[in-house]
Amino acid sequence: MTPQAVAEAYQARGYDFIAFTDHDYLLKPDYLEEYSRVRSELVLFHGIELTVFFKGYLHVSKIAGDREHLHVLNHLGEYGLVMDQLFERIQTVADMFPLDAVEITSKGFRHTEYEIPEIKYPKIASDDMHAIVGIGRAWIEVDAPRREKDSIIQAIRHGDFWNCYL
Repeated sequence: MTPQAVAEAYQARGYDFIAFTDHDYLLKPDYLEEYSRVRSELVLFHGIELTVFFKGYLHVSKIAGDREHLHVLNHLGEYGLVMDQLFERIQTVADMFPLDAVEITSKGFRHTEYEIPEIKYPKIASDDMHAIVGIGRAWIEVDAPRREKDSIIQAIRHGDFWNCYL
């Protein structure tokens, strides 16, 4: 889907904001220009899903606000790790980036085993949409004081949101 079609699909479902975060190895040179052409009432974030190599690979989204950035370790359930290995990977990512949150869903499907206090970061639900059928399986509702990018990022960092699932 084009970024415009993605924005329209989410807006039609009543979303307030979305983040475009394509994989670093798939980005086109003009991806920021392409995102800037999207017209929508949504708050539109852009970012990049970084591939980090440490005893395999991990994905970390870096999402840009106006001045702030949000770093999220993505889809914990897709790495096939036991908890001790997962804790090691989380710490490694936190040593590399200012880690703000972890994604506890995989393509929108909930993984309750990661909803534990031992993971000290806010735990985000996301549909990680790869096709239109994936839209709306999981999302967050944010308690931000303003409908602005940096306000939303700050609320997520502070855990001022709740996860929602179909």
